[in-house]
Amino acid sequence: MKRRVAIVGFGQTEMTAHSPLTKAELANQAVRRALADARITMKQVEEIVLGDIDWVSGTAESEMELADFVGHYRKPLVKIETGGTVGGSAAISAIHHVAAGACDVAMISTTSKFVGPPSDVMPRGPFLQAGISSGVHALTEKWCAIGAVGTLSLMAAAYAKLSGCPEEAVAIARVKASENAARNPYAHLRERLSVEQVMQSPMLTAPMRQLHMCPITEGSASIIFASEDVVDQITDKPVWVQDVVSIHSAQHWSALQDFIAPKERCVLPSLQKACEILYKRNGITRPAQQLDVVEMYEPCTWAELVWMETMGLAEPNQAWRMAASGATAIDGVLPINPSGGVTCTNGGVPSTTQRFGELALQIRGDAGAHQVPREPRLGIATGFGGTGWTPLLLLSKDKP
Repeated sequence: MKRRVAIVGFGQTEMTAHSPLTKAELANQAVRRALADARITMKQVEEIVLGDIDWVSGTAESEMELADFVGHYRKPLVKIETGGTVGGSAAISAIHHVAAGACDVAMISTTSKFVGPPSDVMPRGPFLQAGISSGVHALTEKWCAIGAVGTLSLMAAAYAKLSGCPEEAVAIARVKASENAARNPYAHLRERLSVEQVMQSPMLTAPMRQLHMCPITEGSASIIFASEDVVDQITDKPVWVQDVVSIHSAQHWSALQDFIAPKERCVLPSLQKACEILYKRNGITRPAQQLDVVEMYEPCTWAELVWMETMGLAEPNQAWRMAASGATAIDGVLPINPSGGVTCTNGGVPSTTQRFGELALQIRGDAGAHQVPREPRLGIATGFGGTGWTPLLLLSKDKP
């Protein structure tokens, strides 16, 4: 990077199944909270990067709807659309713009709001699954994998078979997420669960149970990035961007055999490649020991286990043992998703933004009740979307 970049502000709304606020109001609230967190005004923001998925919210050209509410007036605005990874893609775009000298302060805005009647009148699942299924090949895949649940269930079944992971271990990992989310005032599902509750929840597609899957959430999140030239004028607690990587995979899931039909171990290819690049560039040879905290976009509890192994945080087919031991708890040797993660809050559009922002809060020491007890100095956050795409962010308390 030409110039070093830091996160100086993060704001998010309360995440719910159906917010009484409009999409524009949600976006505005998150932007205002990010500005307040950074202790700056909109006048100091030079560029806005808007991340969205128009087909998810049933709109077109959402930048026209949101412009005035995210401070776009007489400022450059870039819109990014990359599916569920869009929060990460928007962040990486803003980071590159600041690093290259296009601006000193850039802000990203990502908001999820669904059209139609309230979710208790008409479930939103069918609308989302119809869109997600467009990533499934019409001739060769739709018979076995419809939407996120079907595809991720293939992965879960493969992982269970290859690793010998018992259902109780998955339930323990899900309970850990619920404990963390209960401490997070912005999380969507904040109920503390028991292992029995998870194991008795309805089966969707074996071995995927309802409580293994993420919810459908409405809300907004915003991050403010600043260059090293102005950071000292804004905050005395910058969180430095040490590196970013973005890797996309194939057009259709059938190309990802190591993910949905592996022979030896389950991996997410884009995440594996992204970690390989990022670790090599930053001298990370023992990620489980060198990283202090992880915020990952895990669309289901089974994915958390697969992602752990893909990222080198656990040995192949052994992540479930690590999770069951309590090692990934908020007070464990490697806390994973102290915010509660995506299995407890999934706005889709802002989900990766939240992973990046929550990681920044942890490194700043400002996560409140869900703060990791020991002082984290280096952490990693992941995104997920499309047909297994990955944006990756490495944050540090120390300036690179």
